Formats: sequence, C-alpha cells, structure tokens
Amino acid sequence: MADKRLSVPSKTKMRNLRQYKNMTDEEFDDYWGKHIVGVSTSQAFEDRIAHRIESFGEDYDLDDLKANDLLTLRALAQAYITLEDYENMFYNLRESEGINMNAILELEKLGNAMSKIRSDISAMQNDLGITRKLRKTDQELSLQSDLDIIHKKAKEFYEHKMFYYICQKCNMLLATAWYLYPNEPRNKMQLICNRVIDRDTGEICGEKLIISSADMLKLKGNNSEIVPEFFK
Repeated sequence: MADKRLSVPSKTKMRNLRQYKNMTDEEFDDYWGKHIVGVSTSQAFEDRIAHRIESFGEDYDLDDLKANDLLTLRALAQAYITLEDYENMFYNLRESEGINMNAILELEKLGNAMSKIRSDISAMQNDLGITRKLRKTDQELSLQSDLDIIHKKAKEFYEHKMFYYICQKCNMLLATAWYLYPNEPRNKMQLICNRVIDRDTGEICGEKLIISSADMLKLKGNNSEIVPEFFK
C-alpha cells in the first residue's frame, strides 16, 4: 500500500520560489512553520491515529460502533499516542538528566500526566465495552450459553432416539435402548421388574416384559403412556 504521508519539501527550494521571494526571512519562517511543517505534522499525527484505530480493529470487534462511539474511539487512539509520547519523554529525560532536583520535578509532572491519561483510557475503554476484562466476561458468558444449547440439543436427541421400556404393572422405567436396526422383528428385549413393592415383606413386582424393537418402533419408542419425570 502506498505511503500517503505528506513529505516536507526543501525549505531552500521553497524560499527560492517566485511567490515567496518578496517575503522577509522572518515572514517566510513564520509561513513555513504554520503552513508547511504544520501540515506535515498534522498528517503524521492523523496517520498515527489511523494506525492505532486499525490495531484496535485487530483485537476487538468495532463493526457495531455508533457515531458517538467512533468519536470516543478516536479520542482513545489519541490518548494512547499521547501516552506513548509521554513515556518516551519520561525515558529520555531520566537518561539524559540523571537524578537531580529539576529532573525529579519534571519526572513527577510527567508521571502525573501519564497517570491521568491512563485513567482516561480506562474510562473510554469501559464506555466502548472493549476492555479485555469485559471481553473475557462476554466470551465466558457466550461459551456457557453455547454449552447450555449443546446440552439441551443432546438431551432432545437422546429422548428422540432412545426407546423407553416401562413396567406394565408398576410403571417403573426398566431400561432405555437405542437400535441400529429397530425394524428387525428378531430384536427382542426381555426384562424383569425387581421393584420392591412391600419393604416389610420384601415383595417385588416381578412383572416380565418381552417386546421387540419393531413393536417399540410402532409405539413410538415407549410401551407405556407414561414418560418418567427424569426424562421430561
């Protein structure tokens, strides 16, 4: 992609142009600073903002931002850039000045300014909902929601595919089964209900159930009108 930055033209060549020859050096220097260097600096700053916003887009979903959000996003990008510049100033000052009273005072001012910018950045991130903490929470909620849906679908699939064998005498669920070939009439299930009916005497139900998978298929997978509460 072509570099769209505006380059600063040669000051000497600009000074020799016809439209500037009648200017005094002071007038030309003033014009140069305001209209030439200023344009380049402004464009460079805009490029930095655009680059920072582009980097946000790599980590966060910015597609649904409204107009006010976009203004906040631009302000957030500017805050990051300013913080980067202040951090460079802080480092350079510490390295060049060493530890002396003047340096300490300047470093303290810069430190306070950086702390304020970090607070502003945090506030703007919360306004936009793009902090890493919020994103992590959203991802966890989304994952839990996905798992709930998967569990629900798995339960529905299980209930739809399984055959329920229920005692005809006491309505106790005796077994569930799934058949690869449910139409095969030779597939038969024989079950004995051992439910205790009387605990004092130890009497059990004893009902015998013999039924083929083909018959169960005709009964839509349930040999009784009762569906156990566990499977509802």
